[in-house]
Amino acid sequence: MTVSFHLCQPGGGASCGACCGLYNFRDHSRLAVAEQLSMQTERLRRVPWEASAWHEAARELLAARRAEPMFSAVRVCPLLGFVDNERKQVGCLAHPLVTGGTDLRDCGVYRSSVCETFTCPSFGWLTDAQAKLVQVACADWYLYGLVITDVEFVRGCLRLLEWELAGPARPEVLMEQPEALAAIRRMFALKETAPRRGTNATVFGRFNRDADGEPVPRTVDYVKLGVRASPEDDVVLCLGYAPKDATELMGARELVRSHVKAVARALAA
Repeated sequence: MTVSFHLCQPGGGASCGACCGLYNFRDHSRLAVAEQLSMQTERLRRVPWEASAWHEAARELLAARRAEPMFSAVRVCPLLGFVDNERKQVGCLAHPLVTGGTDLRDCGVYRSSVCETFTCPSFGWLTDAQAKLVQVACADWYLYGLVITDVEFVRGCLRLLEWELAGPARPEVLMEQPEALAAIRRMFALKETAPRRGTNATVFGRFNRDADGEPVPRTVDYVKLGVRASPEDDVVLCLGYAPKDATELMGARELVRSHVKAVARALAA
C-alpha cells in the first residue's frame, strides 16, 4: 500500500514540514511555530541565491533557534519557511521551485538527494482515501502536518468511527457530506485543541524523550491506574495524554468518544 500523491505539498491549503523538524520542540503551538517560520522566511528572503550566503544564513538561524529540539533523531532544518506571500503554505525556501531554479538544499541539515528521495511512513501506511480525507479535512499548514504524520491517530479515529457505526467508515463518503467532514475536522483538530495535556502534547504523542533525546514508546499502565484497556486508548496516547490516575484517563477517553459520536450523528443526519 503506497499513497499515490505527494503528501508534503498536496495542495488545497495543505502542506507539511514535519520531516524538517517543524514540530520538534516542547512548545510546538501554532503561534510558536509560526513565529519561527516567519523569522526564517524573512532572514532567507534577503539572501542572494549563492551557496556560501545560504550556508552562513543557515548557521545564523540554527544558532538563534528558540529552543533545543525535543528529539535529537529528528533534525530541525533552518531552511523551512512560508513559501507563499499569504503565509499559508510551509515548505523549503531553498527548493528550486521556490528559488526559481537554483537548488540550495545542501545548505540545510539534509543533502538535497535525501530531500528528493525521502518518504515518511505515512506514504506506505495510509491509503489514498485516508490521506485525501486528511488533506481535505485539515486544509491548513499547521493542522495538516500534525495529523498526516500520525498514522496511528488517523487509523485509530477511523477505527473508532467504524465501531460506532457498526460498519465501514469510508473516507469517500465522509468527504461528500459537509456536516460529517466538519465533524471529522474537529476530531482531527484534537491534535491541536485537546485540553489538559501538559508538556506531553507533542506530535510524537506515543513517545517520551529518553536521557539521550531519543523517542521511547509510552503505554498506559492499566494495573497502576486500576482500569481495563479501552478502544479509545490508542487515540488518547496519540494526543499526547499521559494520565496519572483513572479520572484523567476517563476524561480523555470521553473527549475522544464524544467527537467520534459527533461524526456518526452527522453521517446519520
